[in-house]
Amino acid sequence: METWKEAFRLAKFEWKHSKKHALISALGLVVVYFLLISTKVNHFEEGAMGIDFFFVLIFSGVLSQLARPQNFQMQKFTNSNYRAPFLVALNHLPVTKQTIATYRLITYFITMSAFNGLLLIGLYPAFMETMDLNTYIAFAIIWFCVGIYLGGATPAFEAGSNLGWNIFYACIFGPIIFFLYIFAFYKWYENGLISWTIWIANEFPVLSATTSFFFALVGWKFWEKVMLKRLNRTDYL
Repeated sequence: METWKEAFRLAKFEWKHSKKHALISALGLVVVYFLLISTKVNHFEEGAMGIDFFFVLIFSGVLSQLARPQNFQMQKFTNSNYRAPFLVALNHLPVTKQTIATYRLITYFITMSAFNGLLLIGLYPAFMETMDLNTYIAFAIIWFCVGIYLGGATPAFEAGSNLGWNIFYACIFGPIIFFLYIFAFYKWYENGLISWTIWIANEFPVLSATTSFFFALVGWKFWEKVMLKRLNRTDYL
C-alpha cells in the first residue's frame, strides 16, 4: 500500500509539471478525432490496411504520451542508450524500483485512458448505423485494452533501452508479425483488423470484453516485470 501511495505522489508531481502540455494533448485528440470521423464507416467494415495501422498507432497509447514534458519522456542518454531523465533522477534517490515502476504505469494508464477513452466516446455516433450500444461498448473495450497490453511497452522501455538491440529485434520480429497480420486479416478473415473486432464485438460481446480485460491484466503485470528488470540491470550512474 505504501508503494502505491508513494507512486501516486510521484504521479502528482509529474501532472503538476504537465498542465501546459494538457492543451497540446487536447489539440492532438481533436485532430485525431476529425481524421477518424472523416473516414467513411464502410472503410472500417470492408478493411483497409492504412486505417488498421492508424487505429493501432492511436490506441496503442503512443499518441497519448507525446504531449508529456520532455524530461519525463525517453531521450538519448549515451551513444545508443535511451531512457527518461526523470527515471534516471529517481534512481539516485531513496525510492524503490517497485515504486518507480508503479508510478510510471499509473501515469501512463491515466493519460492513455483520458485520450483513448474520450476518443472512443466521441467516435460512437460514427458507428451508430452499424453497431448498437452494447456492441460498441464491447468494441470500445477491445480497443481500449490494446493500450494496456501493447502500450505498456512505452513505460517499460523508458527505464532503459538500447537503440541497436531495438532495431535488431524489429528486423527479426517485425516481418514475422506483419506476415501473420496479412495472413490472419487479409487472407483468412479478408476484411482487416478493425472489421474483425467489429465482428467479434457483435457476435461475442461479453466474451470479447472479458478476454480483453484478461489480456489487459496480464499485460500490466508483464510490462511491470519487464520494467523492473530494466530498472535493476540499467546503470544510471
